[in-house]
Amino acid sequence: MNWQERILSAEEMKPYLDAANADHLAAQVAALIAQQKHDWPQLHEGYAALAQIDTKRLLVDGSTVIVQHNPKRVRSTAAAVDQSSIAARQCFLCPENLPAAERGIAYEDEFVILCNPYPVLDNHLVIAHRHHLEQKIEGRIETLLGLTGELGEAYFVLYNGAECGASAPDHFHLQALSREGLPIAASLQESEPLTETACGVCEDLQRGNFALFTINDAGRSVIVLRGASRVELAAWLYATIEGLAKATHKTEPLMNLVAYCERGVYTVLLFPRARHRPDCFFAEGEARLVISPGAVDMAGILVVPEHAHYEKLDAEMVAAIFSQVSLPSAYVEEVVGEVCEA
Repeated sequence: MNWQERILSAEEMKPYLDAANADHLAAQVAALIAQQKHDWPQLHEGYAALAQIDTKRLLVDGSTVIVQHNPKRVRSTAAAVDQSSIAARQCFLCPENLPAAERGIAYEDEFVILCNPYPVLDNHLVIAHRHHLEQKIEGRIETLLGLTGELGEAYFVLYNGAECGASAPDHFHLQALSREGLPIAASLQESEPLTETACGVCEDLQRGNFALFTINDAGRSVIVLRGASRVELAAWLYATIEGLAKATHKTEPLMNLVAYCERGVYTVLLFPRARHRPDCFFAEGEARLVISPGAVDMAGILVVPEHAHYEKLDAEMVAAIFSQVSLPSAYVEEVVGEVCEA
């Protein structure tokens, strides 16, 4: 199958599509999910499993983190992403390798929106490029922000860097999921940066409707960019990524991105990363925990495929995991300061 054969026709979508909102991407996505749950047994089973997962809430340095026991995610969490392993397997985001029943809808000219059969949250989507291109965000920030705006307030959109969460680092893709209950979004005010007493803002830049600042939260260093203009936001985000790349001597810095939009204001959370996986992932015996943080995890939903590891995890361990995979806050503040002064 090629991509054209994978894309659902208007006739196939019609029984599931709300005619009054047929031109809206959110309505088209809802129809896609409904059609795929009906026609693709694997997706139906994935959502049935999601409904049965165990979760627990931990308070980590005053911030809520939801730990999710999700056995279906072991394929992604434990994925071998070294170059030799990637070269030895077929790309699971290329159309010829997708399950026979998996279908999608077109987005712009270059992307196809698919359903993730191993969802972490409701309405879990994968937005795959039609060509087999490496996972790099350069030139794609506009797509990330455009998708965020079109999907609306019910979704957040994410990007996992090739070296910190992407289980397909050889094929460019974004993801989108239901924003309901996203822990880190709930801790940020939507209209303006949090006060220094609330979150310890390190750098602050406000120019009209734009703000750029950092927070140090539960062991995570987070760069927050917020604004109503996608053009301005994209320009600052590119500049920030370039600053991190220079500081860490990388073509693309290790990072995760989470974006959402509310009342016409876009918020992008950039998680600068020091490494892909924490010490516990490589430990042996009782010390081993199969945890490999991506954007969802860094945003406060820590996915754990092994039940024994889920039971063992506590707030102190979570803070250590976040701290080990994040760039130190002082380092991040220095980079952001240089970006703001440029």
